[in-house]
Amino acid sequence: MVKSFVRASIEPMLIVAGIIFISATSGLFKTQSLSFLTYWEELINVIKNLSAPQELVYTNPVSGEERDLFPIILLAFVNSGKIFFLALLLSIISSILMLIIYSSAGKIVKGIMKNVSLVLGALPDIFIISILQIFVIWFYKQSGILLVEVASLGENQLILFPAVVLSILPTFFFLESMISFLKEEIHLSYVDLARSKGLAKYKILFVHMMRNIIISLIYHGKQIGWMMLSNLLILEYLFNVFGVTSFLFTYNEPSIFAVTAILLFLPIYTCLKSLQFYISKKIGKAISL
Repeated sequence: MVKSFVRASIEPMLIVAGIIFISATSGLFKTQSLSFLTYWEELINVIKNLSAPQELVYTNPVSGEERDLFPIILLAFVNSGKIFFLALLLSIISSILMLIIYSSAGKIVKGIMKNVSLVLGALPDIFIISILQIFVIWFYKQSGILLVEVASLGENQLILFPAVVLSILPTFFFLESMISFLKEEIHLSYVDLARSKGLAKYKILFVHMMRNIIISLIYHGKQIGWMMLSNLLILEYLFNVFGVTSFLFTYNEPSIFAVTAILLFLPIYTCLKSLQFYISKKIGKAISL
């Protein structure tokens, strides 16, 4: 128990330390040659600033005006969080609905769904985002009806459209994974036993099989999360959303980068470890996410 607690405590501390060391790497190239002295000075400066984060300021690249990092950084986190979790919810609901259609469809429809999933999975994220934006603009020019805003402006931050776009690839990832897990589960003995008792097809799917499928999906939580975060950066840039990933790369001063990266890492790490604990309890053995 003590060893597990120590290990669990050391891991996030090492990752935070890694973020701090990485954030100071710009100090290596402050002079015309590689200098570890300037790196050390930058590292000390980052650590000093992290000891008083409430005093940190960032410079607006357009106006050149200095502003306090807090609480504006929290607004960026809220915007990104809304898009991320709404997209995750939409992708889960959409993939389950598509799984129902797939389970009751014939071979032709199943083939079409598989091909669409493969094509969308192979396309670059930025291509899909750009196509959807172009379609909205084209539809507006043809009909005079603006389906959705295609970019944020000032305090009017887009949430729904970026979330819908962000949910597309995870939806088909979930669908492919659930179909694969479904094929594995359908041949297990507990499914045969449920059928022999005369249980309906969808009752077997949602009451018995879906529980194991969801656990298998959660096991891939890290992969899904990082995929969505990488797409979120592109989305926030193209939709001009004031979010944490765009903030991270726009205001990339060492101390600002360190604070933003740590604040981004901590909730993700906590979520993954919570899922790890949940799955470990369910399957009765230790796993690592």
